[in-house]
Amino acid sequence: MGTVPPDPGLLVVGGGHAGLLLALAAERAGVDVAVLDPFSLDADAPADGRCLALLAGSRAAIEGLGVWWALEGGGVPVRAMIVAGGSDRPVAYRAADLDGRDFAHGFESAALRNRLAAAVRARPRIRRHRGRLAGLARDPGGIEARLDDGTALRARLVVGADGRGSQVRRLAGIGVESRAYGQSALCFSVAHARDHRRRGYEWLRPDGPLALLPVAEGRTGVTWVEPEAKAGGLAALPENELLERLDAETGGVLGAARIDTPVAVFPLGVQHARRYAAPRIALVGDAAHGVHPVHAQGFNMGVGDVAALVALLRGRPGDPGAADLLKRYERERWRANAGRILMTDGLVRVFTGAPPLRLAGRAALGLVGAVPPLKRLAIAHGMQLGRGASG
Repeated sequence: MGTVPPDPGLLVVGGGHAGLLLALAAERAGVDVAVLDPFSLDADAPADGRCLALLAGSRAAIEGLGVWWALEGGGVPVRAMIVAGGSDRPVAYRAADLDGRDFAHGFESAALRNRLAAAVRARPRIRRHRGRLAGLARDPGGIEARLDDGTALRARLVVGADGRGSQVRRLAGIGVESRAYGQSALCFSVAHARDHRRRGYEWLRPDGPLALLPVAEGRTGVTWVEPEAKAGGLAALPENELLERLDAETGGVLGAARIDTPVAVFPLGVQHARRYAAPRIALVGDAAHGVHPVHAQGFNMGVGDVAALVALLRGRPGDPGAADLLKRYERERWRANAGRILMTDGLVRVFTGAPPLRLAGRAALGLVGAVPPLKRLAIAHGMQLGRGASG
């Protein structure tokens, strides 16, 4: 029990990727920051099979925030992406198409979170609190977060970075539009002897995409989407049978391999919060939006949220929860993320839809690969920071 002395700045609820990145960037921008999470930030998160691609635009944004040091040397630079849509001619996007820059950095999800948590621990000005949020109460001077043990934490701004089932979003009374896909993603990493040559792959298959992402030397992350029942059946297979199925689906590009993380299954859906802000409250990352894993947009949209919010906070150090600031943040990011959601949802509908749709999708992919200006445009759109279809 007890009350922590008032905090005049920012309380980040959620110790995942987006929340920890926000804490680091806001602290560097001169904002007093605290992080609240149900789990200790002093302990490493265990591997859960998931991986993510930090796209080139996201790396540039993190460098601009001044916190790339937290991730430096982690993951694997991805120099090429090979995308196949069911035709015999996959499209190869190479570093040369980006003036030699890497397309992305491949990370295991837990490894990225643990690097960010270690960086937060290295910044003594970032206060860390362990507990579960039970309530929020506003007053003229700020906002109070009440924890389930009776503790109260005060701030000028509370940011919900607490995932798709966000408690902050619920307590703020912000609704969400959502739809299930009837698909699940099998996620795991494999160790293999064959050099991945820093290449990622994505097969846009009728049952769902299958992606391979380099995450370390000699290791690759697998994100394999199937209808829910089939995904569960695959996850229950013995390791050798699952790897045989993977080998058949991917043309044996990895060679001999072994699974070295849990095989996890995650149901897939799309959701979007109706608003990103309420008085003294903002949402970032999965608390604001959730997308299908096709084309690796999810966490990168969260990086865009963090970059936009911190840019606004830099100009308003006195009151990070000012109403006009939060309105500007919501206006910028809701529209941008709506464009990304439309793009990913459209890809799922095209490549898993009726045969005429799939044929049109394959034709469009082939055209992109055959026409260099279209290819460069596709790369630029895919690598940018979720500015949306019009951005």
